[in-house]
Amino acid sequence: MTGDVPVQCADVVPLHIDTDPGVDDLLALSILLASPEVRVTGITTVAGNASLEAVTENARRFLALAASRIPVGRGAARPLRGAPVAATHIHGEDGRHGVSLPPPIDEPPREAEEVFRHSLEKAGARIVLALGPLTNLARMLERGRDLLEHVEIVWMGGTLVQGNVTPVAEFNCFADPDAAEALLGSGLSLRVVGLDVTRRVVLRPHDLATKPFAAGPRGRMLAELLDRLMNAEAAARGERCATLHDPCAAAAVLAPRHFRFEELTLAARAGEDPDRGRLVPRDRGAGAAVPPVRYAREVDAEAVAALCMERLVRFCLEQREPTREDGCRLSH
Repeated sequence: MTGDVPVQCADVVPLHIDTDPGVDDLLALSILLASPEVRVTGITTVAGNASLEAVTENARRFLALAASRIPVGRGAARPLRGAPVAATHIHGEDGRHGVSLPPPIDEPPREAEEVFRHSLEKAGARIVLALGPLTNLARMLERGRDLLEHVEIVWMGGTLVQGNVTPVAEFNCFADPDAAEALLGSGLSLRVVGLDVTRRVVLRPHDLATKPFAAGPRGRMLAELLDRLMNAEAAARGERCATLHDPCAAAAVLAPRHFRFEELTLAARAGEDPDRGRLVPRDRGAGAAVPPVRYAREVDAEAVAALCMERLVRFCLEQREPTREDGCRLSH
C-alpha cells in the first residue's frame, strides 16, 4: 500500500517531534529513536494527555533512559481558547501511569519556540511529527508561516469515523479544535493520520510473548507501558490490547508505503457544542480556496504493527552513552 506523496527514507530524514507524552507517545519516541530512517533534531511538548509539567518531565526522563540529549522545548500549557482538556483516564495524572523512568540528565527545558527554530532552521528538520494537540504549531503559525512553509507536518489527530472522546471527535482535535482548524486551513503541507487507521493497529498479549523485550531498564519500561495501555483499554474494547495511535503516526513517517492517503479539504469544528473537534468538509464558498491535506484512509495494519514491534525490540538492544549526535546543541 503506498501513499500519494511518500516520504523518501533512502537518506536520513531530520525530524522534529511535537508531543504530549503520554503512554503511546513514549512508545512512539522509542520507535523513532531506534529507526535509522530519521534523526530527531528536537522535541517540543504540549499539554494534552496530561498537564504540561507532567508531559515535559516525561519527555526529559525518557531521554535520560535513552541516553540522548536531544533538546526539549516546553510549549503550550492550554489550548488557544478555553480550559485544558486531559486524558488522564488513559495515561494517569503523571502521563505514564507510574511507569518508572530515571531522572533527567540534561539542563532544564527551553521555550518551545527556541527549540522549534533551532530544529528547523539550524538542524534542518524536514518533517514535524505532531503527536498531540496542535497548539504549539498554531502559535508558530500566528507568528508567521515562513518557518513552517518548508517542512511537512504529519499529525496524529482527527477522525472521519467514530471518535474516542465524543462520538464524533478524536482527543487531539477535541483538545484544541481552534489549533486544528488553523493548521487545516493554512495551506501548509499536512498529512493527517487519524483514528480511521490508528484504531486498526493493535498489539495483544500474544504479540509480546512471541517477541519479548530484552531485560534491562528499557525493556521493563516498554513492557510496563504496554501493560498499562492494555489495562486502560480493556474496558473500552472488551479485551486486553494496546492500540498504537502515536506509533502508527510514527510509522507513517518511517514507512508511508503501508498507508493510502487521499487528498481532502477539511475543517475542524470549534466551540463548546457537541460537534467540537469534529472534522467536516470545508466550505468551498468561504473565501479563497484552501489546498487539501493528505488524509490516511487505509493502512496495512499487520505490517505497521510488525514494524513497531521490530523497532521496540531494537530500542531495548541499543546501548550508548549520552550524546547530541541525534539532536542539536543549543547555545546558552
